[in-house]
Amino acid sequence: MTSASGVLSGAFFQVAYVVPDLGEAEAWFASVMGVPYFERMEGVELGDTCRHRGQVADAVLDLSLGYIGDTQVELIRPGRGASLQKEFYAGGGRGLHHLGFAVDDFAATTARLGELGMQPIAEGRLDTGMVVEFAYYDCESAGASVIEVLGFDDAARSFMDELRKKGRG
Repeated sequence: MTSASGVLSGAFFQVAYVVPDLGEAEAWFASVMGVPYFERMEGVELGDTCRHRGQVADAVLDLSLGYIGDTQVELIRPGRGASLQKEFYAGGGRGLHHLGFAVDDFAATTARLGELGMQPIAEGRLDTGMVVEFAYYDCESAGASVIEVLGFDDAARSFMDELRKKGRG
C-alpha cells in the first residue's frame, strides 16, 4: 500500500461535531436527521494515557453518541483543559470537526500512517472497562479537516453494536 486510502479504506465509521449544547444538538439531530437515540457520556477525562500536541492531556469532554444507519454521529462539548475540540471551539468553530475511521489493527494502521508522513496531533488510550485507542491527524496540508483513527477492544465493539441497534429502533 502506498496511500492512506489503502490504510483507511472501508474503515469509515463516524462523523463528529463540536457543539455548545448537547441537548440542543441531540434534539436537532433527532428531528432533522432522524437519529432516534443518543448515549450521553459526560465528564470523560483524558489524562496521562492521552497526549495533545505532545503534552499530557488534561481535558474533560462531554460526548453524545448516536447512529444514522451504520454511521456514528458523535457530538462533543469541550470542557476544561486543552483539546483539539476546545481549540476548534475557541477559534469560533462549531459543527463538523472530524471524520472517524474504526480499524481492526490500530497499531499497524497508525504505524503505516506514520510511514506515509502523518503524525498524530493528539492520541491516547481510554480504559473505562472498555478500551478505546485513538489518534487524530491534521489533514490541513491537503486542504481537509481532521481525521481520527479508532481502535476498539471487544467490549467497546459490543458497546458500539448495541448503540447501533438502539439507533435502528
